Amino acid sequence: MTDYSKGLFKQLTEQTEKAGRLEAENKELKAENKGLKAKVENLEAKVDNLTANLEALVATAVSKAVEPLNVLICHKEEKIQKANDEIDRLKAVIDKDSNNSSKPPSSNGLRKVSNSREPSGKKVGGQRGHKGHCQSIPKNLDELVKEGKAQHVVRDETGGARGYVTDWIVDIVTMPVYTEVRRAPGKPPSVAYGEEIQARAVYLTNVGMLSLNRLAEYFAVMTGGLITPSEGTLLSFSERVASRVDLECLIQELLNGTVLHVDDTPVRVTQRPDASGEKMEKASHTTLSGYVRVCSNESTTVLTANAHKDAEGVKRDGILTRFFGTVVHDHEAKFYGYGKNDATCGAHLCRELKGLEELGKVEWGGRMRAFMLEINAQKEEDIAENKTACDPLRLRLYETCYDELVDQGAEILKTMRKKSLGQDDLRKIVKRLCKYKDAYLLFMRDYRIPFTNNQAERDLRHCKTKEKISGCFRSWSGLDTYCLVRSLIDTARKRGLNVMLALRACCAPSPR
Repeated sequence: MTDYSKGLFKQLTEQTEKAGRLEAENKELKAENKGLKAKVENLEAKVDNLTANLEALVATAVSKAVEPLNVLICHKEEKIQKANDEIDRLKAVIDKDSNNSSKPPSSNGLRKVSNSREPSGKKVGGQRGHKGHCQSIPKNLDELVKEGKAQHVVRDETGGARGYVTDWIVDIVTMPVYTEVRRAPGKPPSVAYGEEIQARAVYLTNVGMLSLNRLAEYFAVMTGGLITPSEGTLLSFSERVASRVDLECLIQELLNGTVLHVDDTPVRVTQRPDASGEKMEKASHTTLSGYVRVCSNESTTVLTANAHKDAEGVKRDGILTRFFGTVVHDHEAKFYGYGKNDATCGAHLCRELKGLEELGKVEWGGRMRAFMLEINAQKEEDIAENKTACDPLRLRLYETCYDELVDQGAEILKTMRKKSLGQDDLRKIVKRLCKYKDAYLLFMRDYRIPFTNNQAERDLRHCKTKEKISGCFRSWSGLDTYCLVRSLIDTARKRGLNVMLALRACCAPSPR
């Protein structure tokens, strides 16, 4: 028993010593582990620091390597943007025509031009109340026959029957008429062309646009070769009429009106007056530019020939300088300052606004154009209802809306990059609408003033037709003659007068 206790005590002692050694070793391991842990943390910190430094070094190296590429890319992008802007600008220039800018229709060339008319919503064809046109027999036929203005020929195909139905055939008979004039002896006998042939020649030359050689051929064919006037003779007929046009009388009619339309158009000539006005400048292997200016209203047209498109020509014409009403024009600087008021053509403005929207990609242009067309439609509606003026409240609303739209255009202009597509066009239009507000809105303030300058446009259109057919005017006197003759013919037409009677009156022989 004693030996067992001693053995057990010895085992416990050994286990205690072993536990002590293990505890000491455990402490050493813990201390060693703590030291290793500190080293690991230190190493991790160093790794993190090295990683961060490495990333910074890599980022710096990449940045330095990529920086030239970024600069190059930015430079390339700027060049591409400039190239795109230039392409858009050139496309806008190419696509400009008479429908979306102030360019004349003659500059459109052979390109297909879209229809610029706005849809009206009306059915195609004649509208209700439209007066039809058909051939009819004049009720005063017997009187016309007695006056020698017509012939009445009866062709009987009834075979003797009492009842019949009348069919009419309307025709013209052309034949030479030789009038023998017997007078007392004195001056030697002569042969001259009568008023009718002169009047027809003048009309066909200046309205029908027939060349002199074709006109001579026409008379020869129509008379079976009995009448064959020379080209010089035919030209003298127009010169005779021009010399008898009382231009000052027509000008006085314009000066007595309240509204005067004015415009000019270029024509090609082979000679024109020089700066002094005393000598003629002649073209060599080419043509020179001349200008036809029109001053007109609903009843009178006056055309004048000018060597240059300048303010001196306006003064030389002596029409605007004496006029005291409203001058309607296409926003040309030389026409401002004459008369009592200026009215600028709204149609030209709308075409430019359309170009600004479609070609310049500035949406504001469409809104401004829609506004101008809207107020003009309101005016037409008022006139259809026999109203002579716009309602004052509505007019103030329109003027406020006009100012707001112009301000919006100015704000858009501030956001646009200089020389970008549409920027310069927008700048010009906004500036013009601010400065000439009264001229653009006068047609709403006074219903006697038209929205457009179409009256002058129509009065000049035949000049372009003449130029397309003839190519140019062979002499300055020929252009001057054409202007005088067309002033007479167009005025007679506007007043509902018989053009041939007016021409015959100018072709009548002078009193003996």
